[in-house]
Amino acid sequence: MNYTSTVIGGAGRGKKLGFPTFNLEIPTQFTVAEGIYGVAVDIAGVRYKGAMHFGPIPVFNNPKPSLEIFVLDYEPTNPVTTLTFEIIKFLRPIQNFSSPQELAAQIAKDVTNIRSF
Repeated sequence: MNYTSTVIGGAGRGKKLGFPTFNLEIPTQFTVAEGIYGVAVDIAGVRYKGAMHFGPIPVFNNPKPSLEIFVLDYEPTNPVTTLTFEIIKFLRPIQNFSSPQELAAQIAKDVTNIRSF
């Protein structure tokens, strides 16, 4: 199933970790279980692989669900206001990490996994 969502402002933590994300409004018909997913993302007619996070962010003490996508191999050229994405594969549940650096190491593993499919 494809979803389209509006890009919203975020805290900039993904960028600091080396994985800048598009923070998205959670679509009203979004019934996906919390977790980390491999997704396909369409930006300006080009399809990219992406890593999607949906749920709380325990390492930053944020219990409120968030939806964000790191788009692999994407170099921003113009502002993006909406994203269309398709969930391809569930990777893992939400985990807590003892530090942002541990989280970044896990994201790197998730990205490697996504590149393989």
